[in-house]
Amino acid sequence: MNTEQLEDLFREGFTFTGMAHDQAVIDKFVLYLQEVMKWNEKTNLTGHKREEEMIGNLFIDSMVGTRVLSTGTACSILDIGTGAGFPGIPIGIVFPQHNVTLLEPNLKKVAFLHHIIGSLGLENACVEPCPIDQFSERPEFHEKFDWAFMKALRFDVGLAYVTQVLSASGKCVCFRTDALPPDCVPKGFSVVHDVPYELPFGLGKRTLSIVGKADSSLRSE
Repeated sequence: MNTEQLEDLFREGFTFTGMAHDQAVIDKFVLYLQEVMKWNEKTNLTGHKREEEMIGNLFIDSMVGTRVLSTGTACSILDIGTGAGFPGIPIGIVFPQHNVTLLEPNLKKVAFLHHIIGSLGLENACVEPCPIDQFSERPEFHEKFDWAFMKALRFDVGLAYVTQVLSASGKCVCFRTDALPPDCVPKGFSVVHDVPYELPFGLGKRTLSIVGKADSSLRSE
């Protein structure tokens, strides 16, 4: 597909989910997608191959996750097991006021993340090349993040360690095909809210499960 066709698919995806968008964001998303496709030929960044699959399952799905964020207050975000940068980089593009840390242990994917951050000129994103269990042991990251996002990581694995790096009012957003089972939630935490939604291009229904301390509200202060 050429650039104009990709732009049209992004607009269709945004319109389907009822999200606002502008040309500057679409321009960066198209560049990002083209780089993912180029690198995917040599490095297995994602199993999605068709443009509609990538736009819907990666970009639009990532942007649905931003519905939980406050647009007026800067916050710190951890993207656990980010892979090719989803959802962290799309969030960083649309919300430059938020600081995004991309957690990814695969060094080939880390190389791509550094490349795409430079290509997009993202000054609010950084990469930590390690798994969540090691990351959570580092004191400088304890209680640092307002939000943690998990899109591709096994939730029972990620949630076991994420509690150490969340701030007192911090929450974790899990991208799911269905609601998060209660037995995946760490002791002292609970599912604060489930947000059902549908992806464009016939890609199906999904659910955001927001996990926080048992007495917390949906939004961070």
